[in-house]
Amino acid sequence: MVEAAALPAPWQVTFQAGGNEGIADTLKGGVGGSAGMRPHELLEASLATCMTISARMALAELGVTDAEVGVRVHLEREESATRFRYELLLAPELEAHRSMIMERVARSPVRSTLSKPLAFEPA
Repeated sequence: MVEAAALPAPWQVTFQAGGNEGIADTLKGGVGGSAGMRPHELLEASLATCMTISARMALAELGVTDAEVGVRVHLEREESATRFRYELLLAPELEAHRSMIMERVARSPVRSTLSKPLAFEPA
């Protein structure tokens, strides 16, 4: 569970889960700032971090540790759909494993969660 609370500065929010916390911020109409990631960037970060962990786990199963691997995610908000475009970033010496890693990335837990129908309900 994540809990969020407004800060005194316009549009800044602190959020925390367990012992970890961060700040989100946005700029609207010239008000606000960039003290933290924007809310939609947090969605991108959730997917990118989960996919990167999945990629590292796949490489670890191959005996590759401390691999240079990452995922870049871009969220496109369209009127009829929300699209997450992602790119697997691999060190050149790992390219032979790209298809296997992409399969794991495609099954990452956050992607699986976001791929299902969503419901929003007050507690």
